[in-house]
Amino acid sequence: MPQSTRSSKAAEIREVVRPVNRLAMNVASCGEGPAMVLLHGFPDHWRVWRPLMERLADDFTLHADQRGYNLTSRPADVSAYGTEHLVADIAALIASISDEPVCLVAHDWGATLAFWLAMQQPDRLKCVTILNGAHPYLLQDAIWDDPRQRAASQYFETLRSEAFENLVKPDAGESIAAEWFGPELASGRMSRQDYDGYLKAWRSPGAWEAMLNWYRAAPFIIPPIDAPAPENRWTHGRDYLIKVPVQVIWGAKDTVFSSVLVDDLNRYAPCLDVHCLPDAGHVPQRDAPDTCADLIRSFAERFL
Repeated sequence: MPQSTRSSKAAEIREVVRPVNRLAMNVASCGEGPAMVLLHGFPDHWRVWRPLMERLADDFTLHADQRGYNLTSRPADVSAYGTEHLVADIAALIASISDEPVCLVAHDWGATLAFWLAMQQPDRLKCVTILNGAHPYLLQDAIWDDPRQRAASQYFETLRSEAFENLVKPDAGESIAAEWFGPELASGRMSRQDYDGYLKAWRSPGAWEAMLNWYRAAPFIIPPIDAPAPENRWTHGRDYLIKVPVQVIWGAKDTVFSSVLVDDLNRYAPCLDVHCLPDAGHVPQRDAPDTCADLIRSFAERFL
C-alpha cells in the first residue's frame, strides 16, 4: 500500500558535520533502519531529498550532501572538483556510516557519480536507484551523437562561463531561484522553508563558485550544435558496465536529459528496472514523491 509523509520522530532531519575525505561534510540524516545514501545534483543540496526523506525515514537511515554544497567544505581549486575526488567523497561517506554495502539513491549530477562508483567500487553498494540521471559514458556519447542531447547539454558551457557566475553573484542567485523554483513553490511541490533554505545556502561565501566548479572540472566535452562528432573518444576502451542492480525512475517531461539516456541504458546496466513517470519532469522526487518513495522502498528491500 502506498505510504505518504509520516510525522514520526524518525523523519526529523539532523545536520551533523562528519570528517569525510579531508572535508568537513555537513551531512543531513534521519530515519531508522538500513543505511541509504542520497546524492543530489545542481544546484541542490539535501533539501531536494526532503520529500523522500520524510517518506522513507521509518524504513531506512538516510544520509545526504556533497562537496562544495550548503555547509560542506568548499576547496578553492577547480581541480578539487574532479570526478575522482567527488567519487572518493561518496566512498568515504559510505565507509563512515556503514560497515556493510548501502543502497544508493541519486539524481542529476549525483546520478552520474553513482554510476561511476558502481563501476569502480561495486562492493560498496547493494543497489542503485537513479532519478533522471545519466551514465557518464552514455551521456558523453549522446552529447556527440544525439542531436536532442547535444542541444540540451549546451547549458554546460553556460555554467562553466565567468559570465554566468557574474550574473548570479550580485543577488546570490535570488533571481535565478524565482525563475527555477517559482513554479514548484507556487504549486506546493517545494515548501517556503526549503526555498528559503536554498537562498541561505547560495548566499554563503564561495557557494556559487564551488557549485559551478563541478561543471568546470567535469570531463564532458560539449561541441557546438553543428560540429561533427569525433572518432577518437575518451569513452572508448573503458569498462562501462554497472555491476550492481539498478533501478531508474524517469520523469518523462525532463528537458535536461534526452530519453536516449534511459532507452540505451540496458547495454551499460545488465540488471536494470525502469519506471517511466509520464507526468513528472527532471526532479521526479518533487513531482511524484509518493510514487518515487514506494519504488525506492520496494527495490531496496529486494537486496537487503
